[in-house]
Amino acid sequence: MKSRVLLGATLFGLFALGPTLAADQSLGPDRMGLSPMSVFEVPTPEVFTYPNTRPGSAGTLPRGFPGAPPQVPHRIDNYLPITMQSNRCLGCHDDLEMIGEAREVGDPTPMPETHYMQAEGQMVPSGENHVCTMCHVPQADVPALTGSTF
Repeated sequence: MKSRVLLGATLFGLFALGPTLAADQSLGPDRMGLSPMSVFEVPTPEVFTYPNTRPGSAGTLPRGFPGAPPQVPHRIDNYLPITMQSNRCLGCHDDLEMIGEAREVGDPTPMPETHYMQAEGQMVPSGENHVCTMCHVPQADVPALTGSTF
């Protein structure tokens, strides 16, 4: 009997006092997200344009982290949309003979062997890697919307 009364009093205390204790630890809408503004506001990024860099005129960009896909150092707006049927990236970067070879400044980086598959006795670009911009992105000098510790 005593244990039931004790259990009942404990449950009543949790249900009665719980919301008041939780209210003290709540966050306001301006502290819930990564952005320094309310989660109910939509940040508007600054308008920017990609640098007017032509293919072959830029060097290799640094990778964001070890193993990250290379960044695209030139404009790609004239190459879009990139699909399996229309991929203008292959015109410069589909060169099996250049894989592992020394390149001169301005030479295109060849696709790695991981982007190819064996088909009918030949190495051909893999259908799984036909939309280059899923991993490789062009760069623009713009401020980040939020901070990062990555």
